[in-house]
Amino acid sequence: MLGSPRRGHDDARVTNGLTTSVAMSNDDDLALADGHEPLLAFEPGDEDEWHRLARGYRLAGLLLSAHRLGLLRHMADGRTHTAQDLSQNLLADPKLVVDICRALRATGLLAAADDGWRLSATGVRLAGDRAAALELDAMAEDYGRWGELDRHARLLLQEGRTEPITHGDDAVDADEQAARRYARRISNRRRLQLSRLIAHVRPTRPLTVLDAWGGDGYAAREICSAWPRATCTVLEIPTMARIATESCAGHPRIAVVSADPAADAPRDALGGRTVDVVVLSHVLQSVSRERRRELSAQVARVLAPGGCLLSSEYVLRWNDRDSLDVLLWAVARTAANWQGDALRESEQDMLLRGNGLAAVASWWVTQSTRAVLGVKPAAGVEPALEVRTVR
Repeated sequence: MLGSPRRGHDDARVTNGLTTSVAMSNDDDLALADGHEPLLAFEPGDEDEWHRLARGYRLAGLLLSAHRLGLLRHMADGRTHTAQDLSQNLLADPKLVVDICRALRATGLLAAADDGWRLSATGVRLAGDRAAALELDAMAEDYGRWGELDRHARLLLQEGRTEPITHGDDAVDADEQAARRYARRISNRRRLQLSRLIAHVRPTRPLTVLDAWGGDGYAAREICSAWPRATCTVLEIPTMARIATESCAGHPRIAVVSADPAADAPRDALGGRTVDVVVLSHVLQSVSRERRRELSAQVARVLAPGGCLLSSEYVLRWNDRDSLDVLLWAVARTAANWQGDALRESEQDMLLRGNGLAAVASWWVTQSTRAVLGVKPAAGVEPALEVRTVR
């Protein structure tokens, strides 16, 4: 965790609003081969794509309305509820409650019964997922902002304010409760990504691993579980370091180090020690290009000879056949108040090579998350990690 501004939302598919400006670049390497400028994410004839986006916006509004009413929580008892029962308990208009239930049935979250509605199996999982509730709380604020950007923009100008803090992420440096909420959400989002990231490589020897800006230490716990001969250090800001210390209690192979990333280089925070592997998970994607180069250089200096950098970031996956993902990725960056330029594949690779690391492998962990493996070459020293052979 790098402190304010936060790294932002990890799921580019759950977002609201329309913008393509942050996804575009003036760099020559984004221009098409014939010299023309890149196409917009949507061409005028892409009506199906626009319809999908509109349906997604409506679905987000539906889920948020049900969440704010407490509808799913009220129905989590597994019973069948009538419209009258729901209306009385939720203090809501009966007709509107019926409309919401019908729409939720179409999404698969509710099942209809003869005398009312009950949660489906999917609805039960969603209603009992605390991390999902936190995501909906955060999305409610984004949804409100993106639903009336015109009014919001004028208010900011009239009141002389900058963009307000949203969903508590900017407060994690000083507010431990905000840090706890953030850590829970991030760990939940990255569960699948980390398992795929770690499963792609394997250690060649006992390892010392640095989980740089590692949140509550979820990656460190997964690494120690998957690699029995690994010891990990989680490097984080003070508020998050306290949470990581609690979360990693009972894991003797995990240590937590508190440091200010704006002032302390990772190697200084480690007392000059080097490590075999540095894990960077969604750190570089939301900072400026200059800061990316600084962080990459600092991380490279922590690596021992033969050490490896294992990094996964949201990367702009420019693909003319998949323009919706490009647009939604851009919208997610803007909705989350990310700073800096979009990270692209070529830049991600150059960050390795520019710091003397050999780019060994790259792979897509998800549709928008790309992992790279870089090695600090040294004569006669085996790399700390190797890519698993796919058969």
